[in-house]
Amino acid sequence: MYYCYLFEAKSIQDYLFQSNKLKDVIAASERLDRLIDSTKDSVLDQVLKAAELESDLLNRDVNTEHTIHFLRCKGGAFYAYCQQQAPLVSLRSAWTLTLSQLFPSLIYTDALSEAPSLKVALDKAMAGLNAARNTPQVNFPLSSTLIERYSRTGNGVVPLSSLAQRACVKDEFKNDSALDIDTELHRQAYQAFDMRETAALQDRFTPENRQGAIRYPIDFEKEFAFSGPQLKRKHQREAIKDMALIHIDGNGLGILLRQLKSALKDQSDTVYCQAFRDFSEALNKATVAAARIATEQVYQHVIAENDFYEACITLPMRPIVLGGDDVTLFCRADLALDYATTFCCAFKQESERALVDVFKRYLSDSGLFPYITASGGILYHKAGHPFSHSHHLVEALCDKAKVLTKSVYGTQSNKVGPAALAFYRVSNATQSDLSQLLTQAQTFSVGEDQRLTVGQSSYFVEPLSTTEADKVKDGRFLQQLRDLMPQEGSVTPVSMAKWRQMMTAIAQHDLDEAKRIYHRAIELCLDADAIATFKSALQQLVPKDALCHEDWYWQLTGGEDGKMKGYQSFINDVLIVHHFEPALLTNNVKGDTPCSHK
Repeated sequence: MYYCYLFEAKSIQDYLFQSNKLKDVIAASERLDRLIDSTKDSVLDQVLKAAELESDLLNRDVNTEHTIHFLRCKGGAFYAYCQQQAPLVSLRSAWTLTLSQLFPSLIYTDALSEAPSLKVALDKAMAGLNAARNTPQVNFPLSSTLIERYSRTGNGVVPLSSLAQRACVKDEFKNDSALDIDTELHRQAYQAFDMRETAALQDRFTPENRQGAIRYPIDFEKEFAFSGPQLKRKHQREAIKDMALIHIDGNGLGILLRQLKSALKDQSDTVYCQAFRDFSEALNKATVAAARIATEQVYQHVIAENDFYEACITLPMRPIVLGGDDVTLFCRADLALDYATTFCCAFKQESERALVDVFKRYLSDSGLFPYITASGGILYHKAGHPFSHSHHLVEALCDKAKVLTKSVYGTQSNKVGPAALAFYRVSNATQSDLSQLLTQAQTFSVGEDQRLTVGQSSYFVEPLSTTEADKVKDGRFLQQLRDLMPQEGSVTPVSMAKWRQMMTAIAQHDLDEAKRIYHRAIELCLDADAIATFKSALQQLVPKDALCHEDWYWQLTGGEDGKMKGYQSFINDVLIVHHFEPALLTNNVKGDTPCSHK
């Protein structure tokens, strides 16, 4: 008989950002990073040792009927099985007790199953896990109306421990006299682990040859460089406090796991376990490698930007999450798009490199691409924007990018779509969802019963291959937006100032004025070659078979009746990308980037 125990932490982003204070976010992310891993420093390993349970977490050669075998132990989740029930029951009891003590309000799901074979037991456990996701849970600890509440989270306050008291003495915490239990535990960790200087999570973002040479800010007001040295005056630097929250998630993980499961259906349980464990380790390796490559890009930019070299440099970015195929971080606004595109391109290459053995051994005849891709969202906002209002929007942007990714091969295909990114600029705190914001901010009435949407938000990271381009009507990618921007030493018929004037006219519901501004700009340009190049770039952004009323907007149709659904353009997208484009640096030597088109 085989027994399976599956565990997954849920709503991690909500948990991380609940206090809306950066140092609590840092402490929570570092603590969660140490929760589940195949290392001796992880909480999972400490629980196994405390419960005196035998496992292959650290030594995969251990194999007895009482050994707990792990198929996955990364990214806030672990899947385990054993040929005896008692070890898994003990693990479940000890693990959930530990979790309730270390992370009291963290939401999680778990399931325990049994079956004559490992594969059937795992299927039953997965079904139980899915059922648990849809089962309402009571969050502990409960707070009655008579309990004082912590103003930032609304949860009941608890007395401060000595460690938390010492952390609260610091300038950044001096106004906090009472905390809820989770925040109190974060403050303890912040003090005990000395997170001002060292942290395990940030080391995984740091290139190996830069360990000790890179620091990350813990205070956005005092340590985060929002602008480069090109702005000399203090009031200029103070005015530009834009930053970005980036969230990137892998594509095609479910497809690959289904194919792997199918390929292993006739294999032994040992091979089955080894294959999934190898896949989990390889995926984590690819994510870490891609994050380090993207961080190196930021490092090189800062070095070139400041034209100096110091033994230790504080980068304008702050790692938040790195687990499995999931990455979340804050980044200086003008560097965010380059970071995200570099990560996506590197992730494709690194996943192919890390998964080569998995494909060679188990998926050689699967017909799958030998890699997976990643898509994500970038939310631009001011430094003071509440974190609690940011993470749900950046996750929605990530979902929007994934919709574009899936448009290439569809949801029923076993092909992984290309990487895509979606971005949006928010100017005020809001609890509205992304679709409402896009409707309110980017859709304008331009005539009787006609509306013009001035942005598409999501774009492919790289140009599509010929095969991929044949499958979609809209193959837009980021470089096409940059092709419309002024280039050094070249003429651009429609300047960014003209695009902004057109945007203002559209916002005032005057489409005719926007057309006049555009045509006047084209008429005033005396360079015929520049006009031809510019219009060619415009055509690249228009979907196939779209009915164009002008070079810069087109008609939308949809539904079974094929009736007109309004107009679409890209003006807001090009304005956002241009606004947050990094300064042109003549001495900037960034090095090679995985994105071939850059």
